[in-house]
Amino acid sequence: MKYCHLLLPVILVGSVFGSIPCASADDGDCDILSSTKLVDYGRFRQGEMRRVSAESESKIYRGYASVSREVQVSVICPDDRKIRLYVDGPVRQSKVWQFSDKGVAVIKVRNARVDGTLVQLTSSPRGNGPTQGGTSEVTLSPESAISFVNGQEVIGKQWVATLMITTYLSDNAFKIGNSQDLEETLTVSFDAVATQ
Repeated sequence: MKYCHLLLPVILVGSVFGSIPCASADDGDCDILSSTKLVDYGRFRQGEMRRVSAESESKIYRGYASVSREVQVSVICPDDRKIRLYVDGPVRQSKVWQFSDKGVAVIKVRNARVDGTLVQLTSSPRGNGPTQGGTSEVTLSPESAISFVNGQEVIGKQWVATLMITTYLSDNAFKIGNSQDLEETLTVSFDAVATQ
C-alpha cells in the first residue's frame, strides 16, 4: 500500500465592524487543486447576519452566521486510488473548528464525484479504518476524514467535492468600538491509498 499525504492551505478572513486563484500541491504522484486559497468574508456587520444557534458535537454555539462560502477541491492521481479528504487547523475543545477567538466555523462537504460519477460521502476515521453508510452531504468534524462511497469506498483517478464553510461569530465580536481583522488558516489534505 502506498500512502500520499498532501496539504492545501485555505485561509478564512473577515473584518468585524459594530479572489480566487487556483492553488495546487504535488508530490510527484497525485495533485490536489482548489478553486480558491483565500475565503474572504469581507466585513461582518451584525445587522446583516443571521442570528442562529449551531450545534456541533453536542455543544450549542449561539451568535451570528455568515453567508456560506464554497471551495471546490479536486484530487487527481495517475492511477486508481482510494482517497480520504480531511482538514487540519485550530479547533475548540477538539469538537469544532475555531474562527479566531470570536467564533467557530462549520465545514460541510457535498457534490462529490469520482471519475465524473456522482457518489455519496461518509465521515470516517482518519487513516485506513472502515467506512459505513453514505449521504449526499456530510459535516466534517476535526477528528474525522471524508470518504467517497457508493455502497463501499470508491476507487478512481479523479475526485471532486465542494466544501461549504460557514462562520459563526459570538455577540462579543460586535461590542461597541470593536473593529479588527479575523483570520484563520485551515489546511485541506488527503490520504491516497494505491489499490495494488
